[in-house]
Amino acid sequence: MLSILKNAGEGCITYYVGDNIEHISHLKDCKLICKKKFEGLNNVVQIVVNDPQLHFYKLSHKVRDTFIFSDGGYNIGNACQIHKSAVIGLGVKIGNNVSIGPNSVIYSNTEIGDNVQIGANCTIGAEGMMWVWDDDVKVFLKQLGGVKIGNDCIVGSNSSIVRGSANELTILEDGVNMAPGCCIGHGTFIGKQTHLANNASTGGSSYISPYSFIGSSAVVSSGVTIKVEDVVLGAGSVITKSVYESGVYVGSPARKIKSTKGKLTGMPKWRR
Repeated sequence: MLSILKNAGEGCITYYVGDNIEHISHLKDCKLICKKKFEGLNNVVQIVVNDPQLHFYKLSHKVRDTFIFSDGGYNIGNACQIHKSAVIGLGVKIGNNVSIGPNSVIYSNTEIGDNVQIGANCTIGAEGMMWVWDDDVKVFLKQLGGVKIGNDCIVGSNSSIVRGSANELTILEDGVNMAPGCCIGHGTFIGKQTHLANNASTGGSSYISPYSFIGSSAVVSSGVTIKVEDVVLGAGSVITKSVYESGVYVGSPARKIKSTKGKLTGMPKWRR
């Protein structure tokens, strides 16, 4: 199995482009594609190449495609309403009381909890666009991960959620609300009761703590972590660095302008 570095376990193949052994000290009983030989790793087969990332991306195209669509080839709970024009991938797991709107596509390796609403023209489990150069040719990573949507979530119409890379998941925890037009990058984690307003987006491998509010057309850049709860990102703002304090952030790049203090006029009262 191909694996992102942090998830690599027994029998996996992963890659690392750096030279700091502390970044890979957790590895054991797996294969590592790397630029140099490391000493002291626990039963790790090391494959030394000039460009580990390129090698890994090429390897992803040799994995059998499991993203297959088949009538009735998915698991569905009770009291669900799935529009006849929706397309559901093989092996998708759908909980109870789920609604899926017209022309939405749910790819394989997706799990949907109970009481979830997915609007029209949504794509859940889309393949993202990650690539590296091989001389003057782009080599794209074939993304093989999945999507997990918790209970009581709303995915507004015309939204897209990209599946994770390799064995990674893109995760929406319970109670996440996405207004129409949102785009969620691969491997993103969105904490419970977070609200994303119209056309908000996240880059790949970003992390948003619970009880956050992401304003209209705001962007959480790739790899950025919102480490704390009760963060508000203003409309049109762009967070480019990880956030360690609760508060209201605006601008591009976003800067904290005030504390939340649990009282935000006009903001949803998401605390119970």
